[in-house]
Amino acid sequence: MTTTFDNRAALEKAIESCSNSVRALREKMHDEEEAVEMEDVAKEVQRLMGLRKELQRWIQTKSEDQKTNQHEEETPETGNDSAEPMVVGSKLEQRAVKLESHVAKANEKLLILETKVAQIERTKNALTYLNQVRTSAEEKVETLVDQTTEIDDTDQVANLTIQLEAERMKVLEVTQTAKKLQKSVDALTEEKRKIVAKLTAESKAGITKSEQASDIKHSDDELEDGLLNVQDKLDQTITTIVQEKTGVVANLTGELKKEHSEPEQANQLDQKVYSDPELSVMSLVKEKVELQNSLQAAENITNAVRDELSRLKKELSEIKDKKETRETHLGKLWKNIEELQLENKMLKEKNLSIKAKVQKVRAEAERYIAEISSYDHKTEMLNAEIESAKIELDKSKKEAEILQHESEKLQNEVSVSKSIAANSEERIRTLEKDLEVSTAMASKNVTELENLRKLNKEAEATKASFAERIQALENEIKRLKQSELEVAAECDVLRQSTKDSERVHKNDIEKLMSQLVQLQSVAEGKDGKFEAELSQAQEIAKVAVAEKELLTSQLLEMKDNMVQLKLKHKKELGQVSDNGLQLKRLAMDLEARTAEVKKEKALNDDLQSQRSIAADQLQDLRGVAATNEELLKKARASLLESNEELKEARANALKWKNSAQAAKTLMNAKIADFESANKQLKKARADASSASTARSQLSLSLQAKEKKLAKTKQELVAVRKELAEILAAMDAERTQSKQEHMVHVLKLRERSDNELAQLSSQVHSHRVMLAVLLPVLVAVSVYAFSH
Repeated sequence: MTTTFDNRAALEKAIESCSNSVRALREKMHDEEEAVEMEDVAKEVQRLMGLRKELQRWIQTKSEDQKTNQHEEETPETGNDSAEPMVVGSKLEQRAVKLESHVAKANEKLLILETKVAQIERTKNALTYLNQVRTSAEEKVETLVDQTTEIDDTDQVANLTIQLEAERMKVLEVTQTAKKLQKSVDALTEEKRKIVAKLTAESKAGITKSEQASDIKHSDDELEDGLLNVQDKLDQTITTIVQEKTGVVANLTGELKKEHSEPEQANQLDQKVYSDPELSVMSLVKEKVELQNSLQAAENITNAVRDELSRLKKELSEIKDKKETRETHLGKLWKNIEELQLENKMLKEKNLSIKAKVQKVRAEAERYIAEISSYDHKTEMLNAEIESAKIELDKSKKEAEILQHESEKLQNEVSVSKSIAANSEERIRTLEKDLEVSTAMASKNVTELENLRKLNKEAEATKASFAERIQALENEIKRLKQSELEVAAECDVLRQSTKDSERVHKNDIEKLMSQLVQLQSVAEGKDGKFEAELSQAQEIAKVAVAEKELLTSQLLEMKDNMVQLKLKHKKELGQVSDNGLQLKRLAMDLEARTAEVKKEKALNDDLQSQRSIAADQLQDLRGVAATNEELLKKARASLLESNEELKEARANALKWKNSAQAAKTLMNAKIADFESANKQLKKARADASSASTARSQLSLSLQAKEKKLAKTKQELVAVRKELAEILAAMDAERTQSKQEHMVHVLKLRERSDNELAQLSSQVHSHRVMLAVLLPVLVAVSVYAFSH
């Protein structure tokens, strides 16, 4: 194995610098103003992965060297005792390296997701631009259509019928679209149920994983208990060594006292020697043997003490190395904890924003559903009104046909009445001529009567009265002519006048007859000439009276016929005027209904567009809501776990047990992050697929809308306004979320800096304590060895 770094600290610094550069590139990618190439990001990520792999190799080589050193040690018990913590440390380091590799992979996936999100946003912007271009083209088409649309008043009824049929087809299309939307809603509910089932299955899998994690935690606890036992054993060995050292010191002090007492004993022995030489020699030999034995025992004790000291020095050096490695590991763990805290806070913010979005989406979905239901109700009402309007139109058409037939009949009757009136006028003219002839005859009779009056005064008086009556009759005939000319306005007056004239005429005739009878009685005694003339005059008068009665009867019949014809004509004119009024009313009703139908058509078109848009938005929002619910559930679980882990890490930061627990929590968090990254990838793929489907749907809708430009003019303007408002609201929400996110990140950084300062102060205090205690222990051991 070849490494490019001589020291592990330099490698860690390089990893930190590379990770900082990757973070900076990621932040630049989030910013819309700055442009970052994906090749640079990929290079930096590959470099970071290589450095982490090199660190892993470094740790593996170091663990292998430590294992070989442990096998070469002489004492098996100490080797076993020290091997257990080293194995635990190597496992923890391997887990940390695996977690770092998972984090690097997750970062790569996050970068890929961010690039995909940027591409999706670009496609959305392109679609909005296409919509704007399309709307401008449609407005031009609308202006051209408005200039060219002019309809004649005579063709309004036909156009209205055509429009009603077209709107009927539209209503059918609306009902079909409503059915399709209902089907799509049912499909979405089924998909939601499937997603809920999947989520329950995933939650069960997560529970099994948590149980496995609890088993791993139990094993880690056992390892920690083993470490504590090893530490207890080390403490016991240190206490035993101290006790042995105290015993050795006591023995050495006793031997020194003995050596101090030996000169006195030697003096005593010398005195005894001088007294007893044999006893002195034997005692000296025994003392020499005892001294040799004591010296050997002291040498053995010193050798044992030296071995113990060397072993203790080795253990102390190993403990120092372990402490250094664990301090570095703790630093990494704290860094990872800080990163996880930041990620947890980010996830909390995202969860809050997602919750708000989900609530908004649900509210919008409910609102859209309510609008759709109201639109369905309105469409039903409109369909009923349209059907009633159609029925009324059919009735009005039938009535119009009936009125047309009646008007034709009336026209025929008017023409017949006109012909009858013309005939009656001709007959009146003929009768007037006859009356003129009769008046001429009457004038002749008057002249004859005047001659008779000359003959007889009484006859003259009667003739004068008769002439006056005849003159009155002539005046009455003239007045009847005038009344006949004014028949249309004074029918009742004419009838009354004719009745009065008949009565007066009859009275006159009776008076004339009585006068003639009187004249006959008076003129009986006169000449036969007078009688012949009177008889002729009577015959002429009778003929005239008969002709006059015939004329009066004919005039009365003609007047009655004229009155009846005029009454019929007036009735027919009234019916025609009523029919005209009814036609006008029907035309007004048709215009009002057409206006209402146009409004309803516009509303239906608006509803169709809004319903299509709402269906698309519901599909998108339901997908987003499902993914957000998944993320919320998993984020809640991960947040709860991370909060508990953080509390445990803060409470137990000074103990060796917390390092293993922190490593475990890191591993769980990284696994959760890896799973969340995988889910985010799935979400991004689903979003990409939904975006592609939405794009295809938009292309199809664009083609359909291009075909229906003339029908959906007002709808597009309203939809554009709504889209502009929605986009503005989305931009405002994005800016607000970015600002809040930056503020929250700054607060989190300040908190993490404060916590780092506290932890660094604690680590410094521990190091100071170790630096103070280690020299004291070394001094004690050296002092014990020297004395």
